[in-house]
Amino acid sequence: MSKSSRKAETRHDLLEAFWSLYIEKPIEKITIREITDLAGYSRGTFYTYFSDVYEVLEVQKAALMPTVEQIIDPLKEIQENNGKIVDPAKRVSEYIRTHGDRIAIMLGPGGDPSFGHELKARVRKVMMHFALELGIRELKEYEYVIEYHILGMINMYQLWVENDRNISEETLSELYERVSHGGTMNIMSSMMNDRKTGS
Repeated sequence: MSKSSRKAETRHDLLEAFWSLYIEKPIEKITIREITDLAGYSRGTFYTYFSDVYEVLEVQKAALMPTVEQIIDPLKEIQENNGKIVDPAKRVSEYIRTHGDRIAIMLGPGGDPSFGHELKARVRKVMMHFALELGIRELKEYEYVIEYHILGMINMYQLWVENDRNISEETLSELYERVSHGGTMNIMSSMMNDRKTGS
């Protein structure tokens, strides 16, 4: 194994050890000694990669942020395909499948209170930059639409976690896209008019 590969593996081991502890208790109660003991390294090794446990948390949060491409590609499809996205449910499901468990912890009561805000800010910044490049006329108004959309997406996912994932991730993704394209009032009206027999 090359030196760079060994370094990457050591860093990964430390990150995973931290995460194992973070699942169980708040960051204030996690010590560097616990991380290094669990990962099988010395305290000195930890300081080669991180300054403290809070830096490890920041690295973990950064890894959960969607890439520019993941944010922009659906917007490009909307622009190029007259408001439609090809196979949107698959795209959202892939992101949830890759990061879902850790995002759930971060958004949950024992997670980092700032994570949801940082996630929202990240998506908004990328989407606004794209809108600026396009030369959208109603740029200020567009930002409010983005905010509504992002907050809805995050809250839907958070509720799904709180409800112990009582629907499949594919159903959640499809519902998210249905609401995004149809509008909440139209979807609610359709659901309220599609009632069980005898209701």
